[in-house]
Amino acid sequence: MSSNLFAAMDRMEHYHGIQALNVDDTVFLVKDPNNRTDHQAIKVVIPPIGTVGYIVNDPVFVPHGCWAGSGFYDVFHQQTCAKVRFAMKDMIIVELIEMVHVPIPQMESWITSWQSREKA
Repeated sequence: MSSNLFAAMDRMEHYHGIQALNVDDTVFLVKDPNNRTDHQAIKVVIPPIGTVGYIVNDPVFVPHGCWAGSGFYDVFHQQTCAKVRFAMKDMIIVELIEMVHVPIPQMESWITSWQSREKA
C-alpha cells in the first residue's frame, strides 16, 4: 500500500486558471475555515500570486486514488506543502509532501495579510 497522499484541485478557473500551475511546482495548502460553503475548505496558494484553487472536498468529484480535503483537514495546523504531480485539462493532482506546519520566513504574516484582504 502506498503512503503517498494525493488530492485534487479544482475551481482554478475562478482565479488564474490551470495554466498558473506546472508539474513539480510547490504549492501551499491553507485552511479556509471562514469559507461560507465549506468549513473544511483548503485553499491552494502560490505566493505571491495568492489563491489558485481549492482542494476538492465533495466525495462525488474526488478522483479515484485521491483524498477529499476533509480527509486530511485536521492533520495539519494552518498550512502545509504539496507538489503538483499531474496536470489534466481541468484538474490538478497534488501530492502532500509535508503534513506539519511549514516554517517559511514571513509566511504567517503573508497569510494573515492575504486573508484580511480577501475578507474586505
